[in-house]
Amino acid sequence: MQRKLWLALLASTGPLLAQDAAAVLQAAEKAMGSVKSIRYSGSGINGNFGQSLLAGKEWPRRELTSYTRTINYELKSSSEELVFAQPVFGGQRQNAEVHGDKAWTVGANGPVPQLAASDERQLQIWLTPHGFLLGAKESGNATLKSGNLVAFTALGRYKIEGMIDSQNLVARVETKVDNPLLGDTTLVTRFTDYKDYGGVKFPGKILQTEGGFPVLDLTVTKVEPNAPADLPVPSQVLTATPPKATVSTAKLADGVWFLTGGSHHSLVVEFKKYIAVVEAPLNEERSLAVLAEAKSLVYKKPVKYLISTHHHFDHSGGLRTYVAEGAIIVTHASNKSYYQAAFSAPATVAPDSLVKNPQKARFVGVKDKYVLSDGTRKIEVYATHGDNHTDELLVAYLPASKILVEADSYSPGPPNAPPPSTPPPNAVALYDNIQRLKLDVATIAPIHGRGAVSMSEFLAFIGKH
Repeated sequence: MQRKLWLALLASTGPLLAQDAAAVLQAAEKAMGSVKSIRYSGSGINGNFGQSLLAGKEWPRRELTSYTRTINYELKSSSEELVFAQPVFGGQRQNAEVHGDKAWTVGANGPVPQLAASDERQLQIWLTPHGFLLGAKESGNATLKSGNLVAFTALGRYKIEGMIDSQNLVARVETKVDNPLLGDTTLVTRFTDYKDYGGVKFPGKILQTEGGFPVLDLTVTKVEPNAPADLPVPSQVLTATPPKATVSTAKLADGVWFLTGGSHHSLVVEFKKYIAVVEAPLNEERSLAVLAEAKSLVYKKPVKYLISTHHHFDHSGGLRTYVAEGAIIVTHASNKSYYQAAFSAPATVAPDSLVKNPQKARFVGVKDKYVLSDGTRKIEVYATHGDNHTDELLVAYLPASKILVEADSYSPGPPNAPPPSTPPPNAVALYDNIQRLKLDVATIAPIHGRGAVSMSEFLAFIGKH
């Protein structure tokens, strides 16, 4: 009898909740106005996600002199144009596009496919005020959780919640996205200071935070409801296929291999009973490819250590894969608590190796120097000083082969490229650290750049022949 009563109550409540969500969405659409497309622009601050000076600190803020976003809700397309006040990595002008499952950037040489970014860029469409209302309405799964908090699932995996305020305006939209290092990461967008634009209301302030810190703080100065928003997909993007992680191997010394084949590199070192890898960049796909190559080079030995140069997400995105492998993470001492929290966080949006094979993370925290040795081979790990890229940069030095592994201080360009008129400060800082530590370097294996180069080439680059 009790079970029948519970089932009857559940059956009667379900449609009511769905109806209430629809009513809340309808009231919000009436208050905010209907649009098929929108263009808005302004200025503000961009937070450089994942690139803080110290792990756990705020993302570096970069001033935006201009920001313009054009969205076609019917076509599920978007164009985002950013102009920075100062030159930044990636260019002072940046442009990110998406049309359905096709994503690309527009650079100096035309469109560049970015197919892996399509989900993230589509998601951002539904995180705008009108996008949230349309996405919830079209999803067919919108529910009213409490008060005026409406929830729906987008793209099959993103659970989006939106708060509608007492004026029937979208005040906040929140979801969780996957991050290769952090796992499930909270993404929140807040909207305030709404203004009327010919019957369409749009916020004058947009604040978006990711991982707890601002990634966009925008003051909106112009809004064009139903603006022309055709965004055809370039032919080279239509025919593009997702790139696969490729690994090219160069033997630098006995038992030492440099693994390149992409934008970020790794070094594999064989010891008597195990393998050590320097750097786990980008994501799980890259780490799995490097691990497979390491195990083919060194048969039947486990990867026992992973040496991480610094915490920036493009250099640490593959660390969870090595934790799942059982490797000990050698990192700057300041990163330990940050990594512990990251590796114990859930990853439900995109389950990875660590979810499938949970392991307790083990660390070696480096303050000044750490030596990894088994009597036959040695890696010396040093904390450097004076680099303005991060406050916790490590280098790895192999004294027997005189090889130095470094990240972001020096990234060699094409062969025979002329040296810069003014040496980059971080390259000079690298030289100063080599001198301070009295390292006898013959070869530099950079995490970025064309590959391993001689010390003499590096000296020419900084004007110290």
